[in-house]
Amino acid sequence: MDTQLVCIEVDLQNHYTVPTLYQAIEEELQKHGQPLQWIVSSADKERQKVSIRALCLPSDSNPLTALI
Repeated sequence: MDTQLVCIEVDLQNHYTVPTLYQAIEEELQKHGQPLQWIVSSADKERQKVSIRALCLPSDSNPLTALI
């Protein structure tokens, strides 16, 4: 099973609640594949951005082939 480390930034200006921020993070990570785990690594109050580090399974990978 191949995984990749993904680092993204999400803008806080349009996300005033935790659920909307969580949804924005999940949507951004889906662009890189299936997120297995992620963490907010930093938050920049001045720039209104959070940095996310995630471990993703690329969308072209099939996790079942690793089991065969």
